[in-house]
Amino acid sequence: MASIESLLTLTLDLPPSCIEFWPRDSQYAVVGTYNLEKEDGQGLSDPAQHEGQKKSQQRNGSLILVRVKGDRVEIVQTLTTPSAILDVHFLPQEGADSIFGVATSTGSIGIYQLDQESAGDIPEIILLQTIQYFPENELITAFSWHPEQSAVGMTLSTGKVCLGKVDLENPSHMDVGLHELEAWTLAFLPDGTGIYSGGDDSALKYMELPRDHPDSKEEIAGANYAPSWIMSWSDKKAHSAGVTAILPLHSDSASSWIVTGSYDDHIRLIHAPTVGRRQVHAEMDLGGGVWRLKVLDKKLPRQAAINSSEATQPPEEVLLLVSCMHAGVRIVKLVRDGDDWCFKVLAKFEEHKSMNYGSDSQVGLNAKGQRTFISTSFYDRLLCLWRY
Repeated sequence: MASIESLLTLTLDLPPSCIEFWPRDSQYAVVGTYNLEKEDGQGLSDPAQHEGQKKSQQRNGSLILVRVKGDRVEIVQTLTTPSAILDVHFLPQEGADSIFGVATSTGSIGIYQLDQESAGDIPEIILLQTIQYFPENELITAFSWHPEQSAVGMTLSTGKVCLGKVDLENPSHMDVGLHELEAWTLAFLPDGTGIYSGGDDSALKYMELPRDHPDSKEEIAGANYAPSWIMSWSDKKAHSAGVTAILPLHSDSASSWIVTGSYDDHIRLIHAPTVGRRQVHAEMDLGGGVWRLKVLDKKLPRQAAINSSEATQPPEEVLLLVSCMHAGVRIVKLVRDGDDWCFKVLAKFEEHKSMNYGSDSQVGLNAKGQRTFISTSFYDRLLCLWRY
């Protein structure tokens, strides 16, 4: 296992909670920060802290635009936000990838744009709209863009899992699931027909979704509106602590393969058949709570290009970027050999001295065959640039 050293570290003004590189031009990345103002005016609190411990306190944050130039990182812009930022994602639709959304500590999704026209070649973060889905005392802990509809999936500090319509003039939302404690994470199926969620109750849940979102709050509340989703299953046996990360790996009409992360320090591969019990096919203790997962690369079955039945099989190898809270960052490979699977840790980055919540990688490799990463940690407010 390789141990990686940083090329550069920066100390930010506020604690970083999330980061994502700009798909259009990955020399730029957006960092979200989360600050809880204590009564004495001095900040810092953990976004993964239980909601019951922090109800009476106020939060703020910022969005930081950074640029990677060679072995250096420069801060291009810092935009103060009245709410703390818990999650950030660019819109995956082609032609709209200058738009990104953020999940806030005040029950809203902020819609922003990286605008290059008004600032020449250097992009600028511009707020387009704030969509207030929930009361301001409810935190949206994570969100994901729906792959087909103009909608977002959201998890809340109240335990709810919701589907929200992205309509600036007439926003609406509906509940599609509920955890007994805080809901931490969610992920859509690639076609948007289902959603997975994980919560502090150690539950991994799956719900089928309606194909059409209701047009208004009145329609949701109306007696004639009958949502068509069903809760397919809820599993509390696979994880021994809260479920904090979910990554659908492969799905077809018969089953799904899902990679999950948990507060119990484990990464797992779970097979979830449409009919039958879920099974853990591989797991590994990574030494820290697995907060976020990202696919860096996949190797498809050898015959996938010429055999359609092979194309419906899970990939043979998956390279993953894993944010492991107090243990730092791991580069992990998931390997399939016939019916057997295993996780292998290829490299680790451990210069962070507190919780690593946000990590991301630029698209593609440099001339040396290396990937460029930025990872962040919370209490020490570190941003680190490194390659592997």
